[in-house]
Amino acid sequence: MTELFNRLYQKSLYATSFLLNWDEPILHSGSDSILSLPDIFKDSHYQRIFLVTDKGIQNAGLLDVLEKKLQDKSLSYTVFDDIKANPTIDTIERLAIAYNHFNADVMVAIGGGSVIDASKSAGIIIKNPKKALYDFKGLLKVRQTLPPLIAVPTTSGTGSEATIAAVVSNPESKEKFAIMDPALIPKYAVLDPKLLKSLPPQLTAETGMDALTHAIEAYINKNTTAQTRQLSQEAIQLIYSNLKQSYSDGDDLTARENMLLASYKAGQAFTRAYVGNVHALSHALTAFYGCPHGRTNATLLPITLRYYGRSVHQKLAELSDCIALTNPLVDNSKKAEAFISWIEKMNRLLAIPQKIEGIQIGDREKLATHAEKEANPLYPVPTIFSTADFKELLNKVAS
Repeated sequence: MTELFNRLYQKSLYATSFLLNWDEPILHSGSDSILSLPDIFKDSHYQRIFLVTDKGIQNAGLLDVLEKKLQDKSLSYTVFDDIKANPTIDTIERLAIAYNHFNADVMVAIGGGSVIDASKSAGIIIKNPKKALYDFKGLLKVRQTLPPLIAVPTTSGTGSEATIAAVVSNPESKEKFAIMDPALIPKYAVLDPKLLKSLPPQLTAETGMDALTHAIEAYINKNTTAQTRQLSQEAIQLIYSNLKQSYSDGDDLTARENMLLASYKAGQAFTRAYVGNVHALSHALTAFYGCPHGRTNATLLPITLRYYGRSVHQKLAELSDCIALTNPLVDNSKKAEAFISWIEKMNRLLAIPQKIEGIQIGDREKLATHAEKEANPLYPVPTIFSTADFKELLNKVAS
């Protein structure tokens, strides 16, 4: 009965999705595209600019050229740089207060997924100061126009610049929850590969594998469309051709730009087709232990795909064909195996660990329950996992 309910719930969401407004961000891409921001401000009549970033980006001087441009144009701006990985409710509330105090008319999120997700979530609080952010957990709870947001990613992984989702951490309850609503899609997305030149190899690897996980989970899920499947394949082809080069040569702007596009396309795909059981368990591990999200996704991905078994062979065979891993005449099981083996090979090449350290035996029941509650009934996964299934995955990846 539980599985039947989950599938009916997912089918109802799939039908409802065609009635929603899926405005895509206005896209600016290419080297120095961040310098298009002053023109965007002018065209949109934005006068008071609220820049959101983290201290690492600020200290690296990545905003210096933009700030000089803003000063030359006599535009009023301020910088909020107190965003850390896995943004908490407290941080998001302080961000919203600072935005209101500056009387800003546009928010510009320059950073990785944490910066962009925090900015999205702050927009909800700005419009709903008397409500708790937790009240918006889940799907379609926002349903109103938020302050305009321009997303400028400095990693090529989360795809948050293209999605309806924001992920928030609550350290007190060891919970990581998602807010999902088309109102969270940024108004503009600016993909500037020069901002990624100083991204360390480890982060390049982990965020790149995060994008790959998005694309694969979106593709193998049941609620796909022709468009989401095409976007997933295009993202995987870009990752196949560019992630190793980005990892080994961060100054290769062509590879960097292609990885930004891959992340963007994967984000567009999963914002309609959703993620799956890999993300559900990865979010639990991040909530409990602060594990890097991209790294846990990368470690969990091949193990989870193998655990699915035959239910994903057809889809994985199609993905194998799209990057020409095998002779096209071999059977689907061999193509699926080649695709999973390619992921494992990428993990080894990118120094992604095969195991996740620090998983406590006493926490495994809670971790599995956290993952099961996130996944079901929302994610239209190939096979619905129980708490016991998630515990088995934890046993496989625990060091």
